[in-house]
Amino acid sequence: MPIHEFKCQKCGNVFEYLCLRSDDKYHVVCPDCGHGKTDIQLSTFASSGGSAGGFTSSCASSGRFS
Repeated sequence: MPIHEFKCQKCGNVFEYLCLRSDDKYHVVCPDCGHGKTDIQLSTFASSGGSAGGFTSSCASSGRFS
């Protein structure tokens, strides 16, 4: 069950959506304006090395968010 990032074609809102089924990503509605046309975005993933694609993890070594 991946979490995908979407961008609304109408208002430009970027949001995340948990896709429970493989076809869910084709039926996503913007939570801000209710528009049904959204584009799936490419997401970067954190690596064990600390950063990937300019993204830095905000988790402290204790496992808590800082």
